Amino acid sequence: MLKVAIPVFIDRVSPRLDCARRLLVLKIDRERLVERAELDISHWQPEEKITRLNHLGINQIICGGIRQQDWAGLTRFGIQVASSIYGEVDSIIGDYLQGRLKGCCCQGRKRKGREQKQK
Repeated sequence: MLKVAIPVFIDRVSPRLDCARRLLVLKIDRERLVERAELDISHWQPEEKITRLNHLGINQIICGGIRQQDWAGLTRFGIQVASSIYGEVDSIIGDYLQGRLKGCCCQGRKRKGREQKQK
């Protein structure tokens, strides 16, 4: 099961991870959304967000913009980062589940899973 985080601003992907006040956490099993929870992260300090994401067990993050130091911290924990993703959250989730999210670390996820099943 994957845990995917999306920082949210109103109903869109937040333009910056470090400024986000809300975080959507998705649990995905076999390309199906099985759980969706929203967290208030307004009290998280920018420098602690990366550690907290790791403690939540996040595997991937989909965001608009990200500071270089945040990207480095996330990848150090093995969290895949898809940045420069913009749009309405529900549309982004749909594209992610279908493996159509352009420029995303997860774009090949669906293809890779199929290859493994065929072997």
